[in-house]
Amino acid sequence: MASSSSSNLGTTSATYTDVNRTNIGRLSKDIGAQIRKAKFISIDTEFTGLVLSNASQVFKFKTSEWVTRASNMREKYKAMVNIASTHALVSMGLSTFSIRHTRPGSYNVHNFNFLLQAQNSHLINPASMSFLAENGFDLGRQATKGIRYFSGPNPEPVSVRTPSINTEGRLMREVFFEMVRAGVPLVIHNGLFDLVYLYQSFFGPLPDSYESFVFDLSEMFPGGIYDTKIIADNEAPGTATYLAYMYHKCERLQKLRTERGEPALALKIRDSLLDKHDDDAPKK
Repeated sequence: MASSSSSNLGTTSATYTDVNRTNIGRLSKDIGAQIRKAKFISIDTEFTGLVLSNASQVFKFKTSEWVTRASNMREKYKAMVNIASTHALVSMGLSTFSIRHTRPGSYNVHNFNFLLQAQNSHLINPASMSFLAENGFDLGRQATKGIRYFSGPNPEPVSVRTPSINTEGRLMREVFFEMVRAGVPLVIHNGLFDLVYLYQSFFGPLPDSYESFVFDLSEMFPGGIYDTKIIADNEAPGTATYLAYMYHKCERLQKLRTERGEPALALKIRDSLLDKHDDDAPKK
């Protein structure tokens, strides 16, 4: 597929490569290559629940306070562990940012969306799934095309796990470990829950303590983890910091800088990683 124009500033949408159970085998090597040459990566996830409500007595515990009121991170983490351990990921978005060597100060961006289907029994929060459906998430397609995986470290196959399911899970887990091995900065937005779910899904059981979890994250991502919501809160306290607002605010700022001839962020978003006629590699 042909690449998009050299600059996408001023637009409000970006193309992405859909990755599902039918093509992850074909695309996984190219995805790994994009991760390995990235200067930084960004992730976002969607999952089947953010809180526990109206669950059976087996799963009930107090989670209502931590979302907006709890100040103790240890208590917040305990609630997150319980939720991530009983729910599941349904998708993961990944963007890789690599330097455009033919234009210093600008980046090529490859966007991937992994459609996921956990094979472990898990809870589904109706409000969370309604939100996803109302925002364009295809639950039927997730059921038929989602990359099948079992949470935790790569398990030994058992009778209920077919070879294809094991292969899909292994390839998805390998994408996660490519992110870890890259050692580059990881960018998130209000993303602690994303990290909790990723750890639980593709690495192993979550640590008992918040301190151990933070230590593991620092070992996994030595390039640093940058939460743009926290950065925005510190830069402009009291202003809106939800992602859509911040995106459009920064988009307008970069466009204004470009019009003034000032230094501005330049992106070149590729329609597909199958487009080999780009300028990712240094030219001799």
